[in-house]
Amino acid sequence: MKLLLHSERTVAVTANDTAASQYGVERVETVLHADWSDIVTESRLLPPCSYQGGKQRISQQVVDHILSNTTTDDSTTFFDVCCGSGAITAELLNRGVAPEQIVMIDISSWGALWVMIGSGQFELATFKGYLDLVPEDKTQIHAFATELATQPASVDEVYKYLVLQACSFGGKQIWRDGDVWRNAFFRRHWLPTASSVRQSPANPMQPGPQNLYERVAKLVDRAVGVRARQADVSAILLEDYDARSVIYVDPPYLNTTAYGFDFDIAQFVESVQAKNPATLFVSEAAPVSPEAIRINASGPRGGVSGNRRVAHEEWLSSFRCA
Repeated sequence: MKLLLHSERTVAVTANDTAASQYGVERVETVLHADWSDIVTESRLLPPCSYQGGKQRISQQVVDHILSNTTTDDSTTFFDVCCGSGAITAELLNRGVAPEQIVMIDISSWGALWVMIGSGQFELATFKGYLDLVPEDKTQIHAFATELATQPASVDEVYKYLVLQACSFGGKQIWRDGDVWRNAFFRRHWLPTASSVRQSPANPMQPGPQNLYERVAKLVDRAVGVRARQADVSAILLEDYDARSVIYVDPPYLNTTAYGFDFDIAQFVESVQAKNPATLFVSEAAPVSPEAIRINASGPRGGVSGNRRVAHEEWLSSFRCA
């Protein structure tokens, strides 16, 4: 298995970082946005859509760090825990990792999506049927999504969820609570004025129906074989992993908008390593271990309002058994 690595990472090192010092991190490596055009092609896999906390913008740097700091081969199993929209799994597939080497775990509707895709049960025709209902008039998409969110979540959950999440206000996570969609607030079509801080239009659905369909169709074609579980993170303790395994976990950011599901990082790491000495990588908004790097996300810093001036910090912390 030949895994693609970026040959020239742009790196800056700082000392005695305040946020890191509490975990004993004396030197902080900040991985800056690099030129990844050598592996970007029309067939490149992308997550279906973005959501708050998703890793699409930094997935290449995260995977590069993981592959550069572990020994992997065709027998390595990669665990993508709290996988969400699948940004890390998609990047592993882009690098040449076989679908059968990847285990995805997520308790939300994302988990249900990956179960369907991995098992070959996702029906593109059904998905297209929902996308065909999206109004061509962008000013009507907000009302459409609001109405769709009132329909039973148990019926065609995954297909509805993809449309709703693409329309979510600020990309905030929508989740299913029984037969009801929670946190279901949606974007409106907005055009900037001369005095607006933000000068680009705000589309009510990102990506649009055609682009969303194309992204999902590529995943349906190339991600069949991934082993997915719609389950709590504790499900990994039922999996067969060992010292050769690589476990990546992307829990909901501490002190940010609730996702509807709880997670305790320290307890998770302790439980996983008590079973077998696998190497863990944890993404968070702050370092959670002495071995941590800071990754700068590219893209706009404006947020929903256009007023935020500082991008969210992204840290990748490593846990290795002695």
